[in-house]
Amino acid sequence: MKLPQKPTPFVLTTALALILSLVTGTQTSPAHAQTSAPSGTRVDSLLLTGKALLDGRVNEGSPDSLQQARALFKQAIEGPKHQPLAHYYVALADYRLVNQLPDDAEDRRERTLNDAIDHLKTATDQAPKMADAWALLAGCYGQMMGLHPMRGMYLGPKSSNAMDTAKRLAPNNPRVWIISGTQEYFTPSLFGGDKKQALTQFKKAARLAGQETVDDPLPPSWGHAEAYAWIGLAQMNAERYAEARTAFQHALDVNPEYGWVSAVLLPKLNAKQR
Repeated sequence: MKLPQKPTPFVLTTALALILSLVTGTQTSPAHAQTSAPSGTRVDSLLLTGKALLDGRVNEGSPDSLQQARALFKQAIEGPKHQPLAHYYVALADYRLVNQLPDDAEDRRERTLNDAIDHLKTATDQAPKMADAWALLAGCYGQMMGLHPMRGMYLGPKSSNAMDTAKRLAPNNPRVWIISGTQEYFTPSLFGGDKKQALTQFKKAARLAGQETVDDPLPPSWGHAEAYAWIGLAQMNAERYAEARTAFQHALDVNPEYGWVSAVLLPKLNAKQR
């Protein structure tokens, strides 16, 4: 099993330097930063820094830090290249932020989802073969249906079409199967959801993620630890506790700092087994 690559010292050093420049204003004056688009090299730096922040903040579960990563991706949109990728990462930050907002913050959740959907529509318009963007768009439509079930009549087909496109474009993309699995898992059986099928898709995602190679640090590469976390969650809720613990351990083998598993899911599992 090939583990995902951790950020290299160069990426981490670049991230620190860029963050310091944003805080201190030593690289460009505020006026210049607002009126001058980033160069191609700076776009790469913004995306790499944002990815490193996004990965770290998933571990820590910090909404404020997700916003910091999102701000870097927004800057990258103004550059001369990688605009679809930058739009995708803004939406990914939004998507993860929605999952960290309190349930009673419905207005903010809806605004954040609408923003993610707008960015993903732009990404898929600019790069129609970007499977990750289509899959995330399907997931955002699904999240919106969770907020407003009555909108399912027109959001459901949009979500299904986006996911079908993602699977057609990249049938071996683990992130496609993670998002597809979450849709299966949280859709009521009355409307076609199937928790057993969801578990099958999570397992497929874990297998594909283990086979995925990361040659270019810019495109999306998340999903390995997440797939095992979802396997564990599905097993735990089905009261297959030994299988759940094994899956959670696999997730931590991939990412030892994965906060959702170590701070949330494993304590829940321990409580259930007492």
